[in-house]
Amino acid sequence: MRLFAVLLLAFLIVGCGYKPSSVAARDVLGGSVWIDVIISKIDPESSVNIKDGIKSAMLRRLGTDLVSKDLAESIIIASIKSLTFTAISYDQFGYATAYKANLIMEYRLKQKNGNIKSILASGDYDFRVTRRIDDKRFTDSVISDSERFDAITNASLQSFDEFISKLAMQGLLDGKSNI
Repeated sequence: MRLFAVLLLAFLIVGCGYKPSSVAARDVLGGSVWIDVIISKIDPESSVNIKDGIKSAMLRRLGTDLVSKDLAESIIIASIKSLTFTAISYDQFGYATAYKANLIMEYRLKQKNGNIKSILASGDYDFRVTRRIDDKRFTDSVISDSERFDAITNASLQSFDEFISKLAMQGLLDGKSNI
């Protein structure tokens, strides 16, 4: 009986045309992509970190090839629109113990056929700055560089996932005929 239920579920998923968002996005992007992140004059270190995060996400989540600009089927140019760190938790003395990194990115996608799409995507990441050493809690409310870069990387991965989801939805909607 259990085998029958699993087979029925698999048949329904395959039969109804289910397609993961990564496959739909890969259909829109093509097999080869060139990625660049516009370096922010205000925060150049973050831009480099975001570029590395986006490239690794492209390889892991979509499995597309990263190629040179002249060989690419699609060109993605990302830029930081907003990057903020907001305190979200305080201790009894008023020191911030946790922060939220909020990142808004604009992804400009240029396809081989000349179509250009601009998609805004956001990501966030919560992290703590309080340390506990030998049962003593140390709070300094200062975000270290490693915490900052880790937060930016995680927020950029979340932003890229949102971009892929929006791209997949646009690709599915563009592929349908208007009846």
